[in-house]
Amino acid sequence: MNHPPESGAFPGDGTDVLIVGAGPTGLMLGCELRRRGVDCTVIDRAPDVDPRTRAVMVHAASLETLEDLGLRAGLERQGVRQRRIAFHLHHGAVHTVEFAGLDTPYPYYLNVPQPAVERALATAFTERGGRLLRSVRYEDHRPDGPGGQLLVELATGRGAFTVPARYLVGADGAGSGVRQRLGLAFDGVTYPMSYLLAEGSPQQAADPDTSAMYVGPGGAVSLLPLPGGLVRIAGPAAPELLGRDEGVTAAAFARAVDALGFGATLRLARTDRLAHYQVHERLASVFHSGRTVLAGDAAHLNSPAGGQAMNTGFADASALAWRLAALVEGRAGDGVLADYARERRHAAAEVGRATSALGLLQAMREATTQDLRQRVQESLAGYAEAWSQLYTTYAERPAAALPRRETYQLVPGARVPGHVPHPDRPVALFRPGVHPEAYRGVLPAGTRGLTLSTRQSAWLPAGADAVLVRPDRHVAAVLGPDTRRPDGTPDHRREEVAA
Repeated sequence: MNHPPESGAFPGDGTDVLIVGAGPTGLMLGCELRRRGVDCTVIDRAPDVDPRTRAVMVHAASLETLEDLGLRAGLERQGVRQRRIAFHLHHGAVHTVEFAGLDTPYPYYLNVPQPAVERALATAFTERGGRLLRSVRYEDHRPDGPGGQLLVELATGRGAFTVPARYLVGADGAGSGVRQRLGLAFDGVTYPMSYLLAEGSPQQAADPDTSAMYVGPGGAVSLLPLPGGLVRIAGPAAPELLGRDEGVTAAAFARAVDALGFGATLRLARTDRLAHYQVHERLASVFHSGRTVLAGDAAHLNSPAGGQAMNTGFADASALAWRLAALVEGRAGDGVLADYARERRHAAAEVGRATSALGLLQAMREATTQDLRQRVQESLAGYAEAWSQLYTTYAERPAAALPRRETYQLVPGARVPGHVPHPDRPVALFRPGVHPEAYRGVLPAGTRGLTLSTRQSAWLPAGADAVLVRPDRHVAAVLGPDTRRPDGTPDHRREEVAA
């Protein structure tokens, strides 16, 4: 399964979709494609899953997708449910972001190490007939194959070979070789300080259902509970920038964290891992070129605030899978990839706005009066919605706005929280009391008709009867009576988004 015997691991005519990168994004996309019966191959240059814990937080929107794949319950047994994020300030204030009221069966997020997520996805992918080939490097590709296919150049320790693929996905991380071969810009900023990271056993047991951020005068760290009573402590604890190859000692880490002023709360009784890294905010200039598409960190990088990276990659996979399936089956034109690129680049930019936390942390530091602290707490409204990614919309919002449950609307491009989609067919969700028969001939063939919940009904625009929902849970059209035809039968309006 993991090592191709020469090039024989591929069928003679190649593969419909070749995904470069067996991280969470690439494997999630592979699972979603196999769920739709698409021939799919995932390659990775590494021989196995990286055992280091990188991403940790799996948010509600991702839990909904993992439930569709039958993987949520198994991962929950390997993780720790979290109900809130608490911000502790050196001057004694505490601010919270609560997740309990989210409109989903999973109103929380899960702290589960990324290697566990990757192994669960890899097992599901191969059990569904996907090819997972490790120790295989992507080298290049060119659009010279038969019928418009790409010819993808790969290499192993046994030599190089070329594979035809109808579509190529670069899910190969921040240093994406696919993105570099396409010559796409990856502009953005790099934070001018190092983030320190340590994992191990804490001196004081952490609150089991709360992740925390401890904000001192000159730095901050997050404390994330992990399975087995372990914790991860990470963040810009000190202002200096460490050299790329410079190590971090346990004593240096302890000094930096102690300087924040929270004493034993942030001390480790046993340290299992020490590291430092830099944080980048970057966005690819475009997310697709011809039959080649970018997803996950290959397309966008954000601050670690709110634990968005893995979740944004999962959303990319959901948005891309049904489109690739439609292309492979001849049910769509190549324009759907441009739609994916436009929508997901917009979403990644929105994530970037919701995770640029330096200004928020500084406002917390300066909030030394009760009035200022109240303003800070009020400014946190919408962060649970944004970080959960349940309320993502491709429609434009005001410049600094975050999604709010109270004012959310199911307009074209809006995600439907709590909805369980069909993998291949659109679903129409009707207001209670509206009969789907009234829209016969208006909806696409094969559309399933279901009823909106009371909460979802409240999000319908005024006068609307229903929404048509795509397989990625986003609204394709709002349906409502508008005019009547000359014969007296109802006509209907559809406000559509691309694809």
